[in-house]
Amino acid sequence: MPPIGVSISGLVDVTASEEQSILTEFLSLSPGRMHRAAGPEGAGWGNYYPDSLPNSEATTARPVAMYLARRQWAQNDVYRFLFVVFDLDASRGGAVRVWADALALGKLLAAHGIRAVPVASGPGGGVHLWTSVPKGMSPSLALRIMEAAQALFPTLDTSPMTNPAAGAVRPPGSLHRKGGFARLTAHTIGEAVVILRSGSAVERFEDFAATLEAMAGAPALLDERRAATTTAFRTETVPAQRVAGREYQRGRVVPPSIAARGPVLRPIAQDASGHDRIAVPWRPVGTKALAALHRTPGTGAGDHQRIVHTVLVMLAAAGWSYDQAAQLVADKRASPALEWLRTSSNGARRVALSPAQARSRMKRCWQLAVWDAARRPRRATDTPDATEALTEGAAAAADLLARMEAVGAAYWARQSGPMDRAILRAVAYLMARSGSADVSASCRVVAVLAGCHADTVAQALRERLLPDGWLAETAPASLAGGIARRIAVAAEHQCPTSEHHRCALHTLPAVPATPHKTPVHTGSDRSGNTPPPPALNVLLSQLPAKIVFQQSGLWHSLGHHAARTLEALETGVQLSQLTVATGYGEDTIRRHLDALQTVQVIQIRTDPRTGRQRAVRTSRSLYEAAAELGTATRTAEQVMTAVVDQERARWWSRDVEWCREFIEVKREQGMRAPADQMVLPGMDPYDRKYPRFPGAKSTGSQPGKGRADHRRAWEIEAQRIGALEYFAAADELAQAGRVVELPAVRSQLAPQIAETDTTAAAA
Repeated sequence: MPPIGVSISGLVDVTASEEQSILTEFLSLSPGRMHRAAGPEGAGWGNYYPDSLPNSEATTARPVAMYLARRQWAQNDVYRFLFVVFDLDASRGGAVRVWADALALGKLLAAHGIRAVPVASGPGGGVHLWTSVPKGMSPSLALRIMEAAQALFPTLDTSPMTNPAAGAVRPPGSLHRKGGFARLTAHTIGEAVVILRSGSAVERFEDFAATLEAMAGAPALLDERRAATTTAFRTETVPAQRVAGREYQRGRVVPPSIAARGPVLRPIAQDASGHDRIAVPWRPVGTKALAALHRTPGTGAGDHQRIVHTVLVMLAAAGWSYDQAAQLVADKRASPALEWLRTSSNGARRVALSPAQARSRMKRCWQLAVWDAARRPRRATDTPDATEALTEGAAAAADLLARMEAVGAAYWARQSGPMDRAILRAVAYLMARSGSADVSASCRVVAVLAGCHADTVAQALRERLLPDGWLAETAPASLAGGIARRIAVAAEHQCPTSEHHRCALHTLPAVPATPHKTPVHTGSDRSGNTPPPPALNVLLSQLPAKIVFQQSGLWHSLGHHAARTLEALETGVQLSQLTVATGYGEDTIRRHLDALQTVQVIQIRTDPRTGRQRAVRTSRSLYEAAAELGTATRTAEQVMTAVVDQERARWWSRDVEWCREFIEVKREQGMRAPADQMVLPGMDPYDRKYPRFPGAKSTGSQPGKGRADHRRAWEIEAQRIGALEYFAAADELAQAGRVVELPAVRSQLAPQIAETDTTAAAA
């Protein structure tokens, strides 16, 4: 058996009759039971693979490609690469350059203990270097490797490794569309199978990625969350194919009505879940899209479908992903125009779709919307630093985020700083999401987005964010009415007498012209402050990723101050600059780095030539790190608790109203059902007796046999609504690296509850 490394001295000699057996044996390594098969082009085969067929039907008479990643069924649409294939293409520099790159790349792999199986792809001179990682590799690590390797080896085609859902490569024994077969060059088929079945540890690939990045000068601080908003959304490298009068995009037929719009003008990319999206920075929907979302569809044939397509095209053009659009669809109050994606008509009324039907309809509509949006003319807002007419809420959110950036690192380094910043980001997200500058700020809703407890949000608003002038209350909360307080961005404030007060940044004149500003407050409203960053769309486009970051249960163990340190590292801050970038002292930074290394989120590596240290983000997700500490499900627990709290509060509010009724009204209504009676469909769940402790009658406005038993009421409501389903749905979102939003989870699991005010019991 050849030693570790790559030898490409010649092809392994096989007869034509052995090609089929080689292909069949190699496909036994496949991550799944299916493979992709090429489509026809003229009298031969084209360079597109529209058909997915069982591996048992693979034949040497037609080019086939083997999938490289496996879907983790327990984690919805999360994929892990089992094979890392370096596709060296002769069209990018010629056959001589391909073989030179293959030798150099093979030596680098061997130096890191990674065994590679080289394969000559066909008559053109291309080479495939096959390596494997049996325990699976995250798409973000694969992207790091491909991005850095392409900078060093120009013949490398990274497209198979940037698409975990559909990425595939022709295996040995597969026919080439121009003739010949993919041939092993250094191993027999038996040796190749043994090497790839044993594979290499993912840690060796992490070291390999770091080496490539150091050689290429590529950024090393990439992780699952950043990959979701930057490198994972790569520009489409394969243009649309036109065969026999039909246009294909990634092997799927583009409808003639969309193809007639012309060529693709905006690049199409794929997210980590394998769904297409437009490769432009995310931004909140504009005023036109917001108006379209709240438009009531007509009753004519096709009216629902037309408004759905119009809205989804606007979302796709704004850089939204499939997951973000699906969350919006789940929120009935925020998207009445998208009713067709939730229900179907039976002639008399609209009936809810099954989950499978809803997913299928949403996937197809989203695919068509992306293809349509990609053919629309480019806009100035497609660039990261562009600005456009934002909605009132998006403009307020951008303004708040800009003030937070301009206030300086020291402001957020104080004890309550990270939590205050997380809550302000959550409020900005609600503003951008709703399109309104005046939002209902339920403490429970904000707490889920900020990654903290509802009591922490209430205290922060009461003691700091409102008095300091970051936010202003436009309407108070009403517990009896189930109405949360409404808040907006503050334009000014009066300094309180508290010694802990720190002024917020807003557009005030210089200090001498504001006599109510006392000199003892060296807050952020001083004239010497750095002006807010002008690129508002950049701040808004980063907001969803920052919400996901701060929701991680890891910070319930390490603390939100450690989160600030990691966030600074991920933005490219060097170790020597951390004290300035975060406002922390050296001892605090050292504690944060030690904690982050302990949970294997980062590694501190020393350059042997210069002796300089740098922090390298590992491929381990924050969820995996939090799971080791037992805090990964904190966000899911918050969602479950908040939903049950809201239902219990509604029940208690109804009971208080009943207690205040006149005795004549109570007699007319008759006896109420017991607290633990099963609630059947169509019944009012809040019309039952509220559970109480046995004992003497209470006095005052709450007549009964004893004081209220709120704990038992919580348990009854948790069982009634199926609280564990909310936990599972929220945890699934957290594992997938998506924003966990309380109203969206409620809308998804209980539409009848979501129609009521989801911000009840906010105070």
